[in-house]
Order: sequence, then C-alpha cells, then structure tokens
Amino acid sequence: MSTLPQSLHKWSFVLLLAIISVSAFAAKPYVLDVKYVDCLPPKLMLYEFDGITFSILQVKKPGEDSTFAFSIDTKTPKMYFVGQQPNVLKPVIFGLDKKLFLRPRCRKIPNATFAEGTYNREVERLLQEAAMFPSKEQGVRNRLGKGADLESLKKAMKPLDKEKLDWAKKKRAIHPFLGKMADLHIYLSFANDESNYSSELEYFAREFFHYVDWKDPAYQDIPMVFDLFKTYASTLNRYRQENALQQVYIEEMLEKIPADSKTYRYALGGVTMAYRGVNAELFTYFGKQYIKKYKTAKPNASIINLERMVNAEHHLDVGQVAPDFTLEDTNGQPFSMSSLRGKVLLIDFWASWCGPCRRENPNVKRLYAKYHSKGFDVLGVSLDRKKASWLAAIQKDGLPWHHISDLKGWQCAASRLYKVRSIPSTFLLDKDGKIIAKGMRGPALEQKLKQIFGE
Repeated sequence: MSTLPQSLHKWSFVLLLAIISVSAFAAKPYVLDVKYVDCLPPKLMLYEFDGITFSILQVKKPGEDSTFAFSIDTKTPKMYFVGQQPNVLKPVIFGLDKKLFLRPRCRKIPNATFAEGTYNREVERLLQEAAMFPSKEQGVRNRLGKGADLESLKKAMKPLDKEKLDWAKKKRAIHPFLGKMADLHIYLSFANDESNYSSELEYFAREFFHYVDWKDPAYQDIPMVFDLFKTYASTLNRYRQENALQQVYIEEMLEKIPADSKTYRYALGGVTMAYRGVNAELFTYFGKQYIKKYKTAKPNASIINLERMVNAEHHLDVGQVAPDFTLEDTNGQPFSMSSLRGKVLLIDFWASWCGPCRRENPNVKRLYAKYHSKGFDVLGVSLDRKKASWLAAIQKDGLPWHHISDLKGWQCAASRLYKVRSIPSTFLLDKDGKIIAKGMRGPALEQKLKQIFGE
C-alpha cells in the first residue's frame, strides 16, 4: 500500500495529465528512409523551397545498411524535397505517413515511387492526374474544331468539368491536405461559366484559382503554389496582354493571399520567374517587389542571384535609353539603330518563319502609312538565317521600312542585347531614344501612337 500523502497523490495525477496533454499536441517525428538500388552517393540532402529556389535543410550520409535516414517533427503536413542537387529532386510530404521508404535508381530519384497505401503515393498519383487535365481539354477542342458553336462546346466540356470536380472531391476524402492540393488544379471551362465575363482571357485571369481558399494556412506548406502562379502569369503573357493589364490581374490575385504568409512568397516568386527571359519589364517590376519584401540584412543566395538578374534587365526598363546596335541592311551595308534618333521608333524583332509576326505586319504597315509623315519609323530586326527567305518575306508583305539582320537566328547580336526570347517582340522609343513601351502590338500599339501623334 502506498504511503504517499493524499495531497501528493492528487498532484501526481495532475502532473500525469499535463504530460499526457503536452504529448498529445507535440510535433511527431516522421521518417523517410532512402536506399539507392544501383549506387551509393556519399551524401543526400533534404531541401525546402524558399519562394525562388531550394535551400538545404538536412544533409545525411549513408548508414551501415546504405540507407539515408531523414526525420522531421511536424504537427501538420509539409512538403519538402529530397535529392543530390536542386534540379533533380523528389517531393515528399512529412506529416502524413509515419514512415516512408524510397528506393530510387542512381540520378533518377524523381522517378522513384512510394509504396502503395501511403499518402505520399496518393500525392504522386494526384500530380500525375492533374498534369493530364490540360491535354484532355485540348483534346476536346481539337475534336470540335475551331468553328464549333458555343452550345457544342458547352456540351463537350461539361463532362470534363464534372470529372475535375469529382476528382477533387475524391482527393479530399483521402485526406484534406490532398484536397487542398487538388483545388489548385481545378479550372473549369469558360463555355459553362455563367458569370458574364467579356472574354475567356478575363475569365481565366480572374477565375483560375476559383476553388482555392488562400487564407487557409495549409497552402504555406504546399510549394507547388509557386508552379501554379508561374503557369498563371506565363499564360497571361503568352496571350500578349498589355503589361499594365497583366499587372492588374496578378496584383488582384496576390491581394487575396495574406501578405505575411509563405503562400504569398511562393506566389510572388512564381510570378517573378514566369517573366524571366520573356518579359523584362514585368520581371523587373515583380522581381523588385520580391527583393524589397524578402531581402534581409544578410540576404541569402537566392535573393542575391535575383538582384543580379533584375539589375541585368535594368537597361531595358521603360525610361532607359535603348542600347544602340549595328547590323547589315538588305544590301549588306552597316546600319545603326541610333541613325533613326529624332523619330518615334518601333524596333520590331521578327522572322520570315514567324506566323504571328507575319500576321501583325499588315497592322504595322497601316500605322506606318498613317504616322510616318509625323515622325514615326520602324526598324525590322530579322532572326532569319537564310537571306533569301528574309528578303522574300519583306517583298511579299510589302514592308517599306528599314530592315537589318546578321542572319544568325536566335544568336542575333541585337536580340541577345535586348534579351529577346520570343517573337514578335517590340520596343517603342521616343525621339530621344528612350524606351517608352515594350511588347506593343495590334490595338495597343495603335492607341499608343494616337496618344503620341494625335489623330
């Protein structure tokens, strides 16, 4: 029989309850064991994503049985990445499966799969299935053809819309975390929307993330937010929306996300990197925002690298004097861009094989005829390799302005100087040679010239 005083018995019971309570809510260790089947690397890393790039969280050497053992304590599911280098990684979610095993082949860790019956295997399946939705939608459009009427499109798209919603519901039933991942990929057809948007592009811009609750803290642990925002911004840019309108759409979307969350950092990082190399103005704009928001007294490597990339684009910012260049004209004579100083100049990067460029030529011809006498000029910079094709396109399209090229294709000195990675690509300069607009085409170019010259 116990000889402890009654009061001590009570305190012991209270202490026991406290220990049990703390244990119940404490973060639990989740384990990942990785064992290569055909090689043994000297070390393996666990990475976390910081919004732009990957940073090393853990470094492990193989144990006696050649296994790399990683452990994370967490109360909620969190996505990390495992691999030997940042560009060859396997996503893994800690906080779902108590213990995971991965058996990759050497240098092929992204292709390794988790065991059936694990939540991480369901995540793999989710990502594979989500990647198929765009091709399924395109398949429906291809079967209908370009001339399909709205009712036919509605009827054809409705089963796919239902499939997406049912798919997300099933993922949610497996685990709420998977449901949140699935919601990132649910984009229903414009044909069956009843919100009266003026165009499919506006619908896309405002409804791409319709099913996502950005205030849900779970998205702070789903770095694929970066990838989806990168897709979102890339699509807006691919359809040649004016930069000002793209910026409005993106900032409206970012405003829905808590500004102090990791989710916001993923989203802003995805937008920034979407524009790298394809839209210098918006890359610089959002890149500067990212740097301002996340740069610390001791910035990490990703911030330093982003600053370097943004500074490299600075000479092409609106308001900067456009860098001069000299190439040969159609007669083989050197011609400098600066020789047209004093005129409002459109530098037009194009090629004979570029369909969108050729389709835009009649619009530029019309504006050239209207405003040339008032001081508007065009300099065509061709990314052709064959002179005969270049000259034939100029003659066939009847292009009366100046034309130059070094016939080096994408290695053209001027296109590299202006960081042109897709065509058509345009730069509009004022009479002093300063950049006043970029990416101007169609109605946007016409409206800008109206502002400059009047009717």
